[in-house]
Amino acid sequence: MDEVRTAVVIGGTSGIGRAITMRFAEDGWQMVIAGRDLERGGTAAKDCETAGAPAARFVATDVTSPASVEALAKAIEEEFGAPHAVVNSAGILQSGQRVLDQDLAEDERMWRVNYRGTLLGCQVFGRLLSAAGRGAILNVGSLASFAPLSLPAYTPGKHAVKALTEILAAELGPQGVRVNAVAPGYTLSDGLKARIAKGERNPDAILATTALRKFVQPNDVAEAALFLCSDRSASITGVTLPVDAGWLVQAPYAHYLQGNPIRNVAKPT
Repeated sequence: MDEVRTAVVIGGTSGIGRAITMRFAEDGWQMVIAGRDLERGGTAAKDCETAGAPAARFVATDVTSPASVEALAKAIEEEFGAPHAVVNSAGILQSGQRVLDQDLAEDERMWRVNYRGTLLGCQVFGRLLSAAGRGAILNVGSLASFAPLSLPAYTPGKHAVKALTEILAAELGPQGVRVNAVAPGYTLSDGLKARIAKGERNPDAILATTALRKFVQPNDVAEAALFLCSDRSASITGVTLPVDAGWLVQAPYAHYLQGNPIRNVAKPT
């Protein structure tokens, strides 16, 4: 009989984290969902069991508190043992602004949640997985992990998540633990849908920045997450995988083309 696998999704009650939670549940994993919202967490756990998870639990967790993350790990270890996969998905977004205008209180909050929250999850669960001699950690980065986006608190934090992922892959590899990340592009989550509806985002302009001329769906990111946490990626570690509909290739290609256009050359008859 195959071993039942346990996955922990920190920040799994909404958005991309919720999609990842549901995809693992559909694949038959036991689920532990961590987050701040009790109502959404309870609903997510019920939905996971309906989708096929043998068991699903919600544990209220504050990723800015080391004691809270430690308590989460202790509760999981006591009930399920060391998990097989841990996804660090908790994060907050920022509106565009200039570095010279960056509010330091906002900067502090972004780092505490987006980077330090990820670091805490990696430290606490990295110890558990290392002791078990197996498992996978997945961090959620961003296009901002690769590009200098005009988000002066968010972008440096996501650059740091990419670096953290690579350092941990080297440190935990000898213990049999793999560490990777996904970097979502413009994902058609409820938040982006709401901004489009309010006229705060131009969907046609966004689509034009991608090679595939499409939005990323939350489940697209979830499929990549499941792959990177499964045995199908057993030899992959230290990777930050863009799931961006080709944004990272389209942007430099289109800008280069503006200054060096491709001209049709008449073929000899």
